[in-house]
Amino acid sequence: MTAATDRRSFHSRRVFRLHAHFRREVARGADLVRAVTPDDVERAQAVAARVRIVDDAVYRHQCAEDTLLWPRLVGDKPSEADIMVDVMVRQHRALDAMSLAVQAAVLAWEDEPTEHRRDMLADVLARFSNALGEHICATELFLVPLLERFLCAADWADVIRLGVADCDHETALQLAALLRQA
Repeated sequence: MTAATDRRSFHSRRVFRLHAHFRREVARGADLVRAVTPDDVERAQAVAARVRIVDDAVYRHQCAEDTLLWPRLVGDKPSEADIMVDVMVRQHRALDAMSLAVQAAVLAWEDEPTEHRRDMLADVLARFSNALGEHICATELFLVPLLERFLCAADWADVIRLGVADCDHETALQLAALLRQA
């Protein structure tokens, strides 16, 4: 008997719902940034805070996948799982680098919310959004079927728990609000 049959089955719709939320919110970030008029410090700080929350949520989700899901898929599973996990890890590394670029652009924009810095941040967010969309597409097409075969609902719950495990209270509340919208 497999983990998926002796415990509740893995529900891919939860993954799809969270991924759709991440796609939508990351894409929205670029639009929100572009809507801020140059030198509007107060609005820039509010939008920057929102961009940080979404970026942090995506980062935490990926770290939890790297820590919990991928190790559970490799080893005694078919080689297709090994191949896809390798692809996911590589994509996560690329997204991590892009996330650092987002964070740097946010700091620069907050420090000096000029039109140039605003546009730089919006462009970085747009590139991050495209890369995240491609990653999510690959995950849903190729990896979710493996998750459904080899993992259970408890494995996904572990990912969600780990994603908020070391958050301070305020961050945990913000992430919970973000996830409730999903």
